[in-house]
Amino acid sequence: MTDRARNVPILTYHSLDESGSVISVAEETFAEHMAILAERGYTAIRFDRLLDAWNGGADLPDRPVVLTFDDGFRNTLEHAAPVLTRHGFAATVFVVSGHCGGTSDWSDQGRDMPQLPLLNWAEARELSAAGWEVAAHSVSHARLPQLSAEAARREIVDCKAAIQDELGAPVTTFAYPYGETNAAVTDIAREQFGGAVSVRMGTARATDDRHLLPRLDMYYLRKPATFRRLGTAGGSAYLGLRALARRLRAGAGN
Repeated sequence: MTDRARNVPILTYHSLDESGSVISVAEETFAEHMAILAERGYTAIRFDRLLDAWNGGADLPDRPVVLTFDDGFRNTLEHAAPVLTRHGFAATVFVVSGHCGGTSDWSDQGRDMPQLPLLNWAEARELSAAGWEVAAHSVSHARLPQLSAEAARREIVDCKAAIQDELGAPVTTFAYPYGETNAAVTDIAREQFGGAVSVRMGTARATDDRHLLPRLDMYYLRKPATFRRLGTAGGSAYLGLRALARRLRAGAGN
């Protein structure tokens, strides 16, 4: 199967902590996830490497999986990085530039969400030096479609510029905060980045819109027994049902 024809899972993690929140995976559970990937012959790669392969600039490993971490929690460095190093895996972390060195206390953070320390710039540089992709997730974690076009542009462009200034490396990918976008916001992402990820559930293909790529939220796969079904027919059926349920809930809320 050619690189362009295969389905590639892009996994979404946020925080590695014991709170049990919808954005949290326990440290030990994450380590078990990575051991399962290694055991099943997967190679974890950065998001930009996937895009490069789809553009003909590199080859993909036999069983690629893209690891992404939204928000830039410090526990990404503390807990995820050592595990990935052990397995020879790579990953992408999407940082909220205006909160680097602070906490995840953006204005509409849900009450049940943990407010935890985020990477500072020195720690982001440490991850970059270790081979991680440090990518953009807006300046303030705002709901971009609710902003004016000018304000949304500042959130995206200023985040990219801040990361490039601090790390001295190009920033080529983006994750929409809350997965929320509209035509105007997506157009800005197209101008600024080679690709962007949403929270639409599914695996990604080269024929997908590169700036609305689907991912698999670890909330639905956190149990190791469920995670082990990744890439199987049963796992695909389970995720399809979960995606349908999410669409129905979203429709009911309209």
